[in-house]
Amino acid sequence: MVELFRLEENPPFPNHPLPVLFYPEALINLIENSKDPGNETIAFFEEKGYTNGWVNGIHDFHHFHSNTHEVLACIKGSATVQIGGPQAEEHTFTTGDVVLIPAGVAHKRLTATDDFKVVGAYPNGKSPDMHRGDAPDYEDVQQRCYDVLVPDTDPVYKYDGPVQKHWSLSEDN
Repeated sequence: MVELFRLEENPPFPNHPLPVLFYPEALINLIENSKDPGNETIAFFEEKGYTNGWVNGIHDFHHFHSNTHEVLACIKGSATVQIGGPQAEEHTFTTGDVVLIPAGVAHKRLTATDDFKVVGAYPNGKSPDMHRGDAPDYEDVQQRCYDVLVPDTDPVYKYDGPVQKHWSLSEDN
């Protein structure tokens, strides 16, 4: 199961015409049965083509990446995250949840439990840039976000998942 979050442009945050993909409890079994959920989640994503993984939290300021999409999996605790910039909707992420955030989509941790941890990774191991919505060339940054290619694989289902269904070029996004 996947939920779609469709966002409008929210200057200075471009957001993206592609929807955010939210996979509730997609990795709950892997995490609950793991002795090392961070490294096992990184390995899970690597098998799906999402590499350059890390374990940490989510920044407490609005930010986005203009050069890559980003997958996050909550491996411990929970957090409320605002997706889409100021005045955008807030979403709660708990252990096992996965979210695939398109390039240009602002995200910010609002609150979190003390034990909150996520694993992050990027299609094809891209190294993300960091934007806080203060670029003097907004239109250029927005275009770079929109030009990021759709990944070949889905971070949870690999070749037959929501990326192929909802991020398809033939679908009316």
